[in-house]
Amino acid sequence: MSGATPRAILFQHDEPVSAGALAGALTRAGFALETRFREVRPADAEADLVVVLGGFMGVYEADQHPYLREELALLERRLHQRRPSLGVCLGAQMLAAVSGARVFRDPKGMVVGAQAIHVAPAGRQHAVFAGGPASLLVTQWHGDTFDTVRGAETLASSERQPQEVFSLSNSVGFLFHPEVEPPTLESWARAFPQALERAGRRLDDVLARDLPSLREARADSEGLLHRVAGYFAREVTAR
Repeated sequence: MSGATPRAILFQHDEPVSAGALAGALTRAGFALETRFREVRPADAEADLVVVLGGFMGVYEADQHPYLREELALLERRLHQRRPSLGVCLGAQMLAAVSGARVFRDPKGMVVGAQAIHVAPAGRQHAVFAGGPASLLVTQWHGDTFDTVRGAETLASSERQPQEVFSLSNSVGFLFHPEVEPPTLESWARAFPQALERAGRRLDDVLARDLPSLREARADSEGLLHRVAGYFAREVTAR
């Protein structure tokens, strides 16, 4: 890289699902952020970093959402070129899909709220988790899952998903939402009661138990975002 400020393109699919706290972490790591809402521009494939955020649609619904096909093609191209990408929730499922894994609606239903993830042996050696805690309490909000991603390194697992976090070359997928802070989870829980119902959760339970627990885990969450942003900044510099 030259001395130019590295660009990070953030693909957003629904208004409530933004980059959240991740935006600040990437900015502090030196990235200039550009957000795309349901569109891909020709030069985006050459960006220093691509971040694909979550959304209310599924990877298997790309026929109804043509921009997903464009993003999938972009991710596949970047993987082949070893250009770093970060996938969050839907974005992680898209990374899994372009690597040949089946993405499907989780027969166990939605996962909503605070849940522990456990760092795998390989994760303890990876920059996104190295030096951090062996287990973290994170925010979950998804109804889809995927089969094992072949060729990926498992960095962390959860009770429901053995590849909760995985790496493919210098790209990383997070099925959970590292960018979501407690106020955002509260706003989602109040705005989307049908998701809580699918998850077998009650609003009062999420507010009374999950939010305080996630507030207590804030330092761990901030540390994770700091390491994630730093990892990608170093990968970009190395290119």
